[in-house]
Amino acid sequence: MEMHNYHVPMHRRMIDNGRKWELVSAFQKSIRRGQKEVALGVVSALESMPQEYAYFWRRLCVIACEDVGPADDVLSSFVVACSTVFRRKKTGTDNYRPICFLVEKMCDLPTRSRIYCGYAAVEMALKDELPELSHQDRAIISSITQHKVFVRASENPWLTWLRKNDWRTEGLLKFVGLRLPLGMTQIDMPVPPSKTLYDLPSYAYDMHTRVGLNVVERLVRGVAGAEGIRDFFQKNRIRNAHRALGEMLFTVEGGRVKGELIYEPLSSLEQRLYAHQFGLSSEKWASLRTQMEQALQEGIVDRVREEVLMQYYGQQKLQLIAPDERAIS
Repeated sequence: MEMHNYHVPMHRRMIDNGRKWELVSAFQKSIRRGQKEVALGVVSALESMPQEYAYFWRRLCVIACEDVGPADDVLSSFVVACSTVFRRKKTGTDNYRPICFLVEKMCDLPTRSRIYCGYAAVEMALKDELPELSHQDRAIISSITQHKVFVRASENPWLTWLRKNDWRTEGLLKFVGLRLPLGMTQIDMPVPPSKTLYDLPSYAYDMHTRVGLNVVERLVRGVAGAEGIRDFFQKNRIRNAHRALGEMLFTVEGGRVKGELIYEPLSSLEQRLYAHQFGLSSEKWASLRTQMEQALQEGIVDRVREEVLMQYYGQQKLQLIAPDERAIS
């Protein structure tokens, strides 16, 4: 009933299909930060690309598990259930209304969590040689492994549904209900501020967009004011340096969650696994984090983003309509 009576936001944006991935990045990260008006403004651009509704439904399912997760398992599962009910290739309010409704619900949550992403990172790392692990690390790995086996073998209707729809969330839905024998902690630190660059939040331009990839590649080669990043990679020659820096930029900016719930030992293990993946010690990984945070805080990252955006798009802008108007339907 609440969804049925929901008033959809006014159409506000038009965007060229060539910027789809930037739009998707802004979409997810604005929900992650609980920035409802930004998220709804981004969703309104869907009206200019109705052929992408199926993809956006899939992305919404992933976001529900990646960025809400155990903070509200019911909402995470409800988003996935909605994606199985609504006709994803149909245009108009049949899709626009429920997507906006669900986005508002996710943004209005007082807390969110990326714990399921931590589980997935550990699960992926099990395929490789792991670094030295503590007793607590092994207990975490054991809990994740046992849960995976349990879900896979169970004939319980609920777990069967989770297993059947796991593909919609890139393998995260199966973690619904998994709790570690540890206390959750809420992080109260503010997320890094952002600025609007070419009508999208600066955090949208991460390494999964061509703009963001160009940015991290430039930082690795060396830019004025952030020479320490270049020096780090010259001293620690690793494969996929741009990917390592992209992951670090995600850690300090793109992956930050407003009101985030974490398991501190899981977060620590996840960061050590990233360091190990790139052949770095935890100390060197922490050093790179310091360099990246400084470049972000001093505006160097956004400066490079602006340079790359100007190179790609010149004076091109999105078309905007007043952000606070709503259409009643």
